[in-house]
Amino acid sequence: MKHLLVTLACCLSAIAPANAEQPNVLLILTDDLGWSDIGCYGSEIETPVLDRLADNGLRFSNFYSTAKCHSSRVSLLSGRWCRQAGDESLSRAVTIPEVLQPAGYFTTMTGKWHLTKEPTDFGFQRYWGHLSGATHFFKGDKTFRLNGEKWEVPEKGFYTTVANADFALKFLAEAREVKKPWLCYMAFNAPHAPLHALKEDYKKYEGRYAKGWDAVRDARVARQQEMKLFGDDFTPSERPGHIPAWDGLPEETKQWEEKRMTTLAAMIDRVDQEIGRVVADLEKNGELDNTIILFFSDNGACPYDRHNLQPELMPWDPLTRWTDSTAWAWARNTPFRFYKQNQFEGGASTPAIIHWPAGLKTEPGAVVETPAHLVDVLPTLAEIAGAKIPSEWPGREPTPLAGVSLKPVFDGKGMESRPPIHLLFNKDRGLRDGDWKLVSYQSKAWELYNMAEDRAELNNVAAQHPEIVERMSKEWHRMAKDVLMAPAKERGPVSEEGPPHHHREWTKFKGK
Repeated sequence: MKHLLVTLACCLSAIAPANAEQPNVLLILTDDLGWSDIGCYGSEIETPVLDRLADNGLRFSNFYSTAKCHSSRVSLLSGRWCRQAGDESLSRAVTIPEVLQPAGYFTTMTGKWHLTKEPTDFGFQRYWGHLSGATHFFKGDKTFRLNGEKWEVPEKGFYTTVANADFALKFLAEAREVKKPWLCYMAFNAPHAPLHALKEDYKKYEGRYAKGWDAVRDARVARQQEMKLFGDDFTPSERPGHIPAWDGLPEETKQWEEKRMTTLAAMIDRVDQEIGRVVADLEKNGELDNTIILFFSDNGACPYDRHNLQPELMPWDPLTRWTDSTAWAWARNTPFRFYKQNQFEGGASTPAIIHWPAGLKTEPGAVVETPAHLVDVLPTLAEIAGAKIPSEWPGREPTPLAGVSLKPVFDGKGMESRPPIHLLFNKDRGLRDGDWKLVSYQSKAWELYNMAEDRAELNNVAAQHPEIVERMSKEWHRMAKDVLMAPAKERGPVSEEGPPHHHREWTKFKGK
């Protein structure tokens, strides 16, 4: 099969010669990053590299993921809804590298895969990283690969986030030797649990989170208002009932929660530093202007507080294995509600930065309100690169693309309309259609929100607009069945049960 795919790629390459104006592509995906976790989206965490890219590029304020790790990777790589693409198998899709390689691109990837087979089976000519959904940041696991071969993690001096950039730089050097435009996909595992940080990064933030999540969230809201991320005014969500006020916590709980958020900040800071090494390399080689840099997260902050080994130690000790805090996830998703896996904005919305000096025609620092989704990345890159999207592929049955090209947005023209954005993971559902969003928590009753007036989803207007609920729910079910080909258990009718919404793996605070 691999020989057949190589032959096909070579044939396509012969009829689609590389264009000298084709941009390089640096595609960056973080893991469990909250909507407000970087500076240009309101964070106190120091991310000067990403902030600079946003200041000289554009930010989306209505960009969506699938609210879950592996399904976001499927949609990003395939331009299709996860179930539609064949889920982890990608059996009903072709991928970004498989589209770009015949157009003359040298295709590379570093980091987390989390799908079946290996990246080298899906068009990546170079790959280093782990096939697993999560890994120990210092010790790794047994799934690390280098170009299809097993790769042993060093016993000392290893940190996954740093190694992602090390190998990205190595692969970029190879791309320059063959004098081709390149695709570099950096899939960071940070800040996904386990919460591990380098000592120097942790020390930088030590003491900053003693003020607690209420104060941190208030400060992030203030910065977002100053940035006008949502226009002139917006109302953020209030602290939910399942999260206590910081001031009422026992001192022991405060100390533990402070350690976790300090670790998360350190992990995010390190991601920015490693992106900075790659960006500096592009500048050094005169490639920054004509490299389109795309930055996303696979979902919102994670609330699942599952197990915490050795909490009394520090996060640079390999014996530790900490997981997330629901309360800090609420603060990290400012100003939204809920979390990873939920199709509310806190789960499905992601920061999205585009930097491309040679191609963007928007004003530097523009904030784009156009709704967009990870499925739009493949058709966008294909149009920009002049690459053909094949309708057939050996051993697979590609379905039509779900995404649309965002090039009109990059050209400063905007988009008048787009197909509805379908949201589904397991029991959590949603549909974004224009200014309206329909959402169901764990298949409970449908809730309806006007996103133009109520971006934080505070006022459920389903009772006031039953005709909109009926129309959108029919469309959600039609797409789930006919487009996604989702299993029947994932598209049954919702229940009549409404809020409150709870989850057994959210943090259980003492006294609650």
